[in-house]
Amino acid sequence: MRNRWTRPLASVVTGCLIGLSVTALATAPAQAATAPSHPFPTHVTYQVGVMPSASQSARDAAVEKQYNSWKSTYLVHGCASNEYYVSTKGDSDATNNGPVSEGQGYGMNIVPLMAGYDPNAQSEFNGLWQLVKDHEDQYGLMQWQLDGKSCQYYSGGTPDAATDGDLDIGYGLILADEQWGGYSADAQQWLSAIYAHDVAPDGHLKCEDDGPNTDTRPSDQMLDHLRAFAAYDTSHDWSKVIQRTEALDNEFTAAYSPSGGLLSDFVVNADTTSPKPAPADYQEDQPDNIVGYNSIRVPWHLGTDALLNGSSTAATELALAKKESACLKGESGGNPQNVYPHTNLNCTPYSTSDQAEEAGDAVGPAAMASGDQAWTDAIWNYLPTNPFGDGYYGETIKTLVYLVMAGDYWSPASGTAPTSDFSLSAAPASGSVAAGSGVSVTVDTAVTAGSAESVALTASGLPSGASASFSPSSVTAGGSATLSIATSAGTPAGSYPITITGTGGSGSHTATYTLTVSGSGGGGCTSAQLLGDPGFENGANAAPWVQTSGVGSAPVNNDTADEPAHSGSWDAWLDGNSKADTDTVSQTVSIPAGCTATLSYWLHIDTTENTSTAKPDTMSVQLLGGSGNVLETVAGYSNLNKNTGYAQHTADVSAYAGQTVTLRFTGTETDANGGTTSFVIDDTALNVSGGSGTHTAGYPLTVSG
Repeated sequence: MRNRWTRPLASVVTGCLIGLSVTALATAPAQAATAPSHPFPTHVTYQVGVMPSASQSARDAAVEKQYNSWKSTYLVHGCASNEYYVSTKGDSDATNNGPVSEGQGYGMNIVPLMAGYDPNAQSEFNGLWQLVKDHEDQYGLMQWQLDGKSCQYYSGGTPDAATDGDLDIGYGLILADEQWGGYSADAQQWLSAIYAHDVAPDGHLKCEDDGPNTDTRPSDQMLDHLRAFAAYDTSHDWSKVIQRTEALDNEFTAAYSPSGGLLSDFVVNADTTSPKPAPADYQEDQPDNIVGYNSIRVPWHLGTDALLNGSSTAATELALAKKESACLKGESGGNPQNVYPHTNLNCTPYSTSDQAEEAGDAVGPAAMASGDQAWTDAIWNYLPTNPFGDGYYGETIKTLVYLVMAGDYWSPASGTAPTSDFSLSAAPASGSVAAGSGVSVTVDTAVTAGSAESVALTASGLPSGASASFSPSSVTAGGSATLSIATSAGTPAGSYPITITGTGGSGSHTATYTLTVSGSGGGGCTSAQLLGDPGFENGANAAPWVQTSGVGSAPVNNDTADEPAHSGSWDAWLDGNSKADTDTVSQTVSIPAGCTATLSYWLHIDTTENTSTAKPDTMSVQLLGGSGNVLETVAGYSNLNKNTGYAQHTADVSAYAGQTVTLRFTGTETDANGGTTSFVIDDTALNVSGGSGTHTAGYPLTVSG
């Protein structure tokens, strides 16, 4: 784990064999080298964005100069005669400038990319890998922190591994296999260990291999690595990891940094659809609930994935890279030196007394992907400097950013991934109906490589008396279809795994939907109103409602002088702050199977927008599935729907009987032309009553009686 809240002075390297730099070691063991398949410089044409204005030859020369400096300072021959490690010199991340797994992974990425320029690259890579193998924890992953003299595990407790190091080491093995060959077995075994121990059951990345399934560290979310894993290791569902990571980032930023797209150093509730910033000192003695020395790496990773994989495959990453680039440019006034390591999620500096070169360096790939030429050039021109005397961490990140910004960062997936590929999922994955009833499920597809392709959908494994149909029967990857399953009165009771198959030009993928059928019968439903605190009268303690605000103003309020409640003293007032803002109130509710369900709410819309056509301010009413996916936009409003008082609105949501859904009201105000709009909600209700028939599900489906 990282802790740079107190910035240490560069420490002195002790004069033992373990601490000698590569340039000081004339006796480093020679190893037979294989000619590299992609010798440096391998120039890459990225899918989106701009390049620095400097010529390609100037960019290559800058990378070589930085590599020479980095290698002579941080690449160390030790702890054994056949081992190398990346020293943490200058940052005190390990005692006696020893290695951490994060740095070892960085080295295993840098060295293969410099093969051809560095004639000893393969020997050095083998030494880096050997040290990893000699210091594995109980799960076969690298112990995250070692002493630089003894080379023993230094951190407290049982030796464990950090996810960022694990991912970079795995990516390095794939790079080496593509560059020289011969690392396939090692790479496959390592990726299997990552998938088994660093991936939570829902698909998000844990912080460490022995850590809980409830948190994540956004700086570990290297989507270009995960896409390479998916192309290289088809025995594990890396697409699931990619999709959950993207969904988690969207859920978090929508709630806590909608305009800046920023992600805090640590995130909790990562196994839910409502992730949130970790407490201030969650894993480290610094404000882990904002951007810090971990998440300064996020724009680098976002931008790199977008550059390599383009606007279709990496749509989430490109959108967030653009937001983060603009946010940090604004914070710094366009001066990379003033991108602060600790930044609040609203794009303001937490502390201007703490500065580090890597904070500005890491924005470079995001600036490129966003197409901001001036900002890209400013960061490129800043890279050669080190105004704060940073050590291992800043100079190592700089080396990797240099490779990306120079156009010398090639992906090992290019030789193994199909031209196009897609993923398939069912939401829900199971559900229940009585024999004679029907159910619907959403089938989602996503582009995981290349371009979107046509995907034909079929279903198999249906019980007798049941039929299935898709609407539409084929989709373009990235789109969704509805699978409708009808059972007959004679369909036998039981649980049936139904295989959904999507077939495209690149091949086929499947998803399983478990249908549980119970005995026939009309079913029953107890009439009830399901929403908790439907009139928001719990006040400031808004639970079970969850509220967010882009400007820090809680929507649930009792300002009856300005916006009276429909009844009682409290309501939910979205927007109306004369600022660009997104406010939400939401509540998760389970709708019993077999019920007729009706949503209702009272809405008052006030506006000072002076337009009869434009809609700068909008509000949506949506139902979300378990993964945060939008099942249905129930209604939409804008400043054009202003009214003098409250009006009641209703909607039939019976299609979601048998499911747990999240009701979300979202108000968005652009502040585009000076006006402001208030969307005020009160006296909500979700009433259910007896009923039967066809119901639509958007999460695991089991058919019951």
